[in-house]
Amino acid sequence: GSQFLEPDGMFPNHIPNPEDHEAMQSARRAVLANKADLGIIFDTDVDRAGAVDASGEEINRNRLIALTSAIVLEEHPGTTIVTDSVTSNGLTSFIEGLGGKHHRYKRGYKNVIEEAIKLNSDGEPSFLAMETSGHGAQSDNAWLDDGAYTVVKLLIKMAKL
Repeated sequence: GSQFLEPDGMFPNHIPNPEDHEAMQSARRAVLANKADLGIIFDTDVDRAGAVDASGEEINRNRLIALTSAIVLEEHPGTTIVTDSVTSNGLTSFIEGLGGKHHRYKRGYKNVIEEAIKLNSDGEPSFLAMETSGHGAQSDNAWLDDGAYTVVKLLIKMAKL
């Protein structure tokens, strides 16, 4: 099910961007054609991620933040999840429904990461900073902006289901 394994810096198939419609559609087609449980897409430096579930539904933007938040809230109940300002009210309801706190902050992955670090230093526990672009950082990964780490957490959770 892997696609486009020959390196080509011109990206002739589609841009490697989990926010790009054609990139997500390509992952969707591959998941459905191979009857895969999950498709994963990264950007070129793997600091952003997106996914497609077995039915071909995109798991990016608010959905990716929601899934990652659910995992983090299992590990750290009641924690504050820091996101960029454009996340949905539905995401807020989801996080709060799991006992967490949603803290929206200005756009920019460095901004949300720095805000989560600041909240921690101010005594408000935060273990996840993520924006809708797919950038995500977690305290247990030294606040590195790491799409692969986010996806590995999702895979571990899926394996336990």
